[in-house]
Amino acid sequence: MSGTGEALRDDDVLGPFQMMWDAWNEADELIKEKPLEHFRKAAEIQFQELTEHWDRHDRERASREAADLVSVAFNVLRWMNYSCEDIARIAQDRAEHRMKGQALGILQKYEDTYGI
Repeated sequence: MSGTGEALRDDDVLGPFQMMWDAWNEADELIKEKPLEHFRKAAEIQFQELTEHWDRHDRERASREAADLVSVAFNVLRWMNYSCEDIARIAQDRAEHRMKGQALGILQKYEDTYGI
């Protein structure tokens, strides 16, 4: 069951994120017409809103903005003409071949390279 009480369908290849993907289907053509810069700016705005809620100790609202960041990432992949099946494969491959067993190294790289 999803958080809204709706049962996941057999074709929910994105698991709990499938509803988020499906919600944007109505805007598919419009999304694909946007320049890449649109998504960078949208992510920036969402992150700013997350920060504002976090700074006010409103964890619930901050978490919703974090979910919106996931939505922006999905829309970038949609813009790139990937299907939800492709996205599931990309996410699994990325986790397996880039993140699994390498998370500490990735954090160290960001610290060494970018000072964060």
